[in-house]
Amino acid sequence: MKTRLSILILLGFLLIAVSGLAYANEHNDGGYSTIVDEAGNAVYLTGWQVRVGDQVLTENNRRYEVVRIEGNIAHAKLVGEVNLTMYDPNNQGILTRLQSFLQPSIAKAQGGGKVCIYHTHSDESYVPTDGKESILGAGGIYKVGDAFAAGLEKNGITAIHSQAKHDPHDDMSYERSRRTALDLVKKEQPDAIFDVHRDAVPPQVYSANIDGQNVSKVQLVVGKYGPSGKQIEDYALQIKAAADKQHPGLIKGIFFAKGGDYNQDIHPRSMLLEVGAHTNDRESAEKGVALFSDVIPTILGKSSAPTGTNAAGANNAAGYAGLGSAAGGASGATKSMGWILGILIVGAAAFLFLSTGSMKEAGAKLKNFASNEFANFFGPRKRRSADKDSRKSEKDDEKK
Repeated sequence: MKTRLSILILLGFLLIAVSGLAYANEHNDGGYSTIVDEAGNAVYLTGWQVRVGDQVLTENNRRYEVVRIEGNIAHAKLVGEVNLTMYDPNNQGILTRLQSFLQPSIAKAQGGGKVCIYHTHSDESYVPTDGKESILGAGGIYKVGDAFAAGLEKNGITAIHSQAKHDPHDDMSYERSRRTALDLVKKEQPDAIFDVHRDAVPPQVYSANIDGQNVSKVQLVVGKYGPSGKQIEDYALQIKAAADKQHPGLIKGIFFAKGGDYNQDIHPRSMLLEVGAHTNDRESAEKGVALFSDVIPTILGKSSAPTGTNAAGANNAAGYAGLGSAAGGASGATKSMGWILGILIVGAAAFLFLSTGSMKEAGAKLKNFASNEFANFFGPRKRRSADKDSRKSEKDDEKK
């Protein structure tokens, strides 16, 4: 009984450790990550706690991958310049359209268009307007969500804005908000779903004047951990391509979190938005997200950017190895299976150790198990083969 309890406790710790890898955490010390290129020039700032392997796409469409971390400084290498025209649904050639017809693509919008909005971090607020950066249960982020919903409605899209709370602001927030997202997708069957946040960096990082308005820019966040990572990545690139045409400069960039998921496996058009930072005033964030809403009808109505083989072609043209390709490494599903297999192996090893009391005895027990089981497995097969040969020999004798 004690042995079984010990195994369960060990497996519980292992599962907790693995689940902790599913999300890239934010800074909780008031700091932020500065990503620098090979020359030491700052190319990207974000409130996310950056890890080796994370990637970013800058406002001018240069893609970097983090290779080394020193405190809050992340050193990155240039992966390539991304040609977003390959993802622009309104700028495809005859060949691309033919390939899009032959290859599966991201699910296209059905009906008149419906979008759901929710907030995993329901406390997030804007200091200049709300007075502080966190207000439990009543964050200023809800008013930014209202502005997004109003902009969508103005553009002919039905908007469902969830008021669900997911406090406190911790690593389990995404587990709590997952129930909200699943419920929205099940009940509303939307064409897209957005988890709206705000970042935590200096105000100038997001401040911009677009179309004569002082607004806060928008950052897209893609989780590369889950099995839908490639699809969500293509979707984010489509959004930026459309936004760059309609409102140049509105999208600050895209953060690709290697260890992130962010419930984006729930829907093929699920996206996490960062609208401004806690240092920006909320009104500028509301204006920024209203401009962002102008892009959504294009994405929902004419989402035909290539995926699959086409996307690999787009990535090659951009000069980098795309997520999900052989050069891009194992997919999220493969990595997940690897973790599960690893847990089973470690659990089995722990069980043998605890039940025998020493590694030597555990090894002997494993060796004995393997030899006996394989002998039992192959023994009947050998006997069946011998019987078959004997019957064949008897038939040959009868013919003679």
